[in-house]
Amino acid sequence: MSTEKDILFSNEALARFVVAQGRSIEKIICHLWQNITNKDAPIEIIDNVEFHFSDGNRLTISCNADGDGMDAIDYDYKTARAVLEHEFGGKIRIFAVDASSTKMWADVVGKKLEAVRLSRSGDHYRADALIMDFGDEKREITIAPLDGLVIDYYEE
Repeated sequence: MSTEKDILFSNEALARFVVAQGRSIEKIICHLWQNITNKDAPIEIIDNVEFHFSDGNRLTISCNADGDGMDAIDYDYKTARAVLEHEFGGKIRIFAVDASSTKMWADVVGKKLEAVRLSRSGDHYRADALIMDFGDEKREITIAPLDGLVIDYYEE
């Protein structure tokens, strides 16, 4: 039993994962968060990854509001960008990158998302990592406190 409090996915996030399963990936958009307060050492992290499905649905995986776990969210890029621009006067920005043709994602475009695999804590699901299972291709998404989302290949 862990002495730390587990960060868990909400029922709403779990429902978003279930709805996404069985859908075909059309494209993947990564939203990058960039802090340019120090021009000599800008900080850039993956704020969220948005899976667009061929039927028009989307699944967006992000850091949670506290930054200590992950969440599946309803995300509006234009609104988020405008809020950050206004609040931080251009020192913190968010921008969208179509990652569909990158080495990480090119092999999953056109495939069905067979399952979103999560680790359990009793009857609940931990929000520290997940595996996007596309059959013969799998990707792991984890969270690092200072690095945002971390995406990597996953092999059994």
